Amino acid sequence: MITRSCYAVLVVLTGWFILVLLQFLRWTGVITMNFGADSQIHQATWSTEGKVLMIQYIELLGYLLSSLLMITSSFRLMILCLQGINSKKIFTRKNAKLLWVITFVSFFFTLFYTNIPILFGNREIQFGSNLIVSPLTFLIMTLLYESAVSISEENELTI
Repeated sequence: MITRSCYAVLVVLTGWFILVLLQFLRWTGVITMNFGADSQIHQATWSTEGKVLMIQYIELLGYLLSSLLMITSSFRLMILCLQGINSKKIFTRKNAKLLWVITFVSFFFTLFYTNIPILFGNREIQFGSNLIVSPLTFLIMTLLYESAVSISEENELTI
């Protein structure tokens, strides 16, 4: 059952990567196809003002980098979990390090994801409770996983 879940997560991560790629290509005008009647993914409205344009570029780059880091880190974690299932050892330090990376990146991903409207002319940077709740949830899961790693190392446990 866990193996199937890992494979399902890998499929979802692949779909997320394709979506991010399509968003980037459409926002930058590389492709001109309309998605969702041009209401879902449409071309960015680039500002003519230098400072606003710089903020838009930072937003686009931050969203792209944080998305790719989340996807690759999560993908790597799933691959390591699948390998761990075969070797009967899931709770490893390598997995814990990847969870710390995901926890750290989740703050920036949430920040940039929340502020995507900046690319379309919105001039307000949004800060909400989701900026704290999402990374906090990852932090709690990572700390629980760290505890499981420590216990499994002390007692030489396998699955």
